[in-house]
This record gives sequence, structure tokens and C-alpha cells, in this order.
Amino acid sequence: MRLGALTADMVQRAVAVYQDLAYGTGSRPRRALELPTGGGAEALLALFQKEQVETIPGHPCHRYSLRLGNRNYPFMKLLLQEHLVPGEFFFAVDTHDQMEIQPNYPDYEAWMAVRRFNRDLKRRIEDGFRQAGLDTCATLRQLLTEACAGADTVPCRGVVLIVDDEEDLAAAVESLLRRKGFRTYKVFDGKAGVEAAVDLRPDLVLCDYEMPELDGLQVLERLRADPATRDIPVLLNSAGRVSMADIQRADGFLAKPFPESLLFEMIDRVLRSKEVPRQ
Repeated sequence: MRLGALTADMVQRAVAVYQDLAYGTGSRPRRALELPTGGGAEALLALFQKEQVETIPGHPCHRYSLRLGNRNYPFMKLLLQEHLVPGEFFFAVDTHDQMEIQPNYPDYEAWMAVRRFNRDLKRRIEDGFRQAGLDTCATLRQLLTEACAGADTVPCRGVVLIVDDEEDLAAAVESLLRRKGFRTYKVFDGKAGVEAAVDLRPDLVLCDYEMPELDGLQVLERLRADPATRDIPVLLNSAGRVSMADIQRADGFLAKPFPESLLFEMIDRVLRSKEVPRQ
């Protein structure tokens, strides 16, 4: 969806779906939101906070966020998200719960329970957006799949293993990679990612940072510990905050959201850096 096509009805539907699932339909307190009656898309976007991610200069990606919270956690956000395709936006949810809480902290288990709740809620809300006829990442996936039809005729440039628990995002990235000549295999949790890397020996692992079973760093640790996989380059990506120390453990890092141009710039950079050692 182009931002100029945004309407008050779309925002109203998105907020209603979000709040009904985040707070229930009873009398639980929720953020009151008054939509403008005129002014078009620009007036609607003024309700949101505009944010820009530019991991590498010249590759900006934008999003608009609105903090609505949920019944257990006040910081979750409704998003209008630009990702992969410049100028195309879709509705999504940011759990905004990436604080580092170590296992030895007293509140660790309670915090993990909150994060599990948020992750499940995010999925249900985004599915609710889709059922309400709103553009979601599934729409982006379909757009890219249609645009990349016939990509299998491109000469193979290598095999990329995609490890990401957001299945529509994984499929969207897969379509772009195939258009550029890469063959792909995708899995949706860290444990399956390690097993697939051992079996496939891909040329690159594109791995999300936050996942069930094993997170991105645990995947990286297990791959590095196995002589059969330790030389496979790993490109981490995350929508959350990642420390510089953790970023430096991987061969490259992408902050979500990112445009298609940056994705391929980083893939080329990582593969070039590993070309001599792997020979």
C-alpha cells in the first residue's frame, strides 16, 4: 500500500482489531484515539510517530508507529511498516520488548512469560489485520512472489538458508533472493536452522535474531562450534536492539526494516569477505 492510499477507515479497522485482541471487548482500559475527519493521509499519519532506519547511509527505510500497548504490557505498538520494497507499507505490530534480561535476574521467568504473550498476541493481531482486509506482510509476500515469477531461470549464484519465525517475511525475502539467482531453503525456528545448515551446507545463512527454540546468537554459536558449519557466513537481522558485541560475532548485521538494495549489498559484502577463506 502506498501511503497516499491510506484512509481513516483503514486506520479505524486496524486500531479496532488491535485493541479488541490486545484488551478484549469488555471494559478494560485502552488508549482513546480520535481520528481526524479531514486532511487525508497526511492528517492520519500525524497520529503516528515517524521513524527512519538507515543502517547504512543511502539505504533508508521508514515506519510509522503508534503506541497502544496491551493488557499486560504498555509499550507494544501498531505500525505502518516499509520493508524490502521502497514506498510499499503494510500494517504490523512491534512488541517493543527487546530489553536484555539475563537468566540469573530475579524477574527473568516473568519477563519471558510477557515476551511469549506478546509474540502470540502480535501474530493474532496481524492475522486479524489480514482478515479485516488490510495490507499486511502477507500482501507484501504476494506482491514479491508475483513480481519474481520465472526467477528460477536465472543462473544459480549459491544457496541461502533463511531462518525466520515470521513466515511471510521469510517468503518475501525468498522471492527476492530467487530473483537474484540464489536458491533458497527456509525454516522457522533456530533449532531447525542449525539442523538445516548441517544438512545443506549453504553458502550463507540469513538468520533472524529473535526466534523460538534457539535465538540467532545460539544458532550462530552452534554453527561455529561444529567444524562442518563453522565457516558458513551468517548474516543476522533484527527489529530489536542488538549490542555491538553480539553484532560483531556474526559476519554481518541488518536492522529491520531494510530495503531490498541494502539486503543485497550486505549479502554481496559478506560473501566477498568469505570468498578467499572458503576456497
